[in-house]
Amino acid sequence: MGSLTPTAASQRSQALKQANRVRSGRATLKRALGDGRRTAGEVISDPPAIARAMQVKQVLLSQRGWGPARCGRLLRSASVPERKELGSLTERQRRALLMTLDVFDNATV
Repeated sequence: MGSLTPTAASQRSQALKQANRVRSGRATLKRALGDGRRTAGEVISDPPAIARAMQVKQVLLSQRGWGPARCGRLLRSASVPERKELGSLTERQRRALLMTLDVFDNATV
């Protein structure tokens, strides 16, 4: 394995720092979703910059009491692919998700 040039080493270092900021930010968001300080509806309706590349499924699964089956049912009901990223949701998909999420939250499980 060859040594990196100073420019390449600097770019690699910056990329690693950015990746760590993203991971840390997403972990903080997931903890907030898990303990109820944030709701999935808030994150879906106005995703923070750190979460725009997150899959909707990751946001839903971070909530307490939500597993893969419930998440899959909600996404199918809203006609949203499981791997859809928050930042790439269309307005129609976002509204459908929020309405369906409201129905799921108000239903007795």
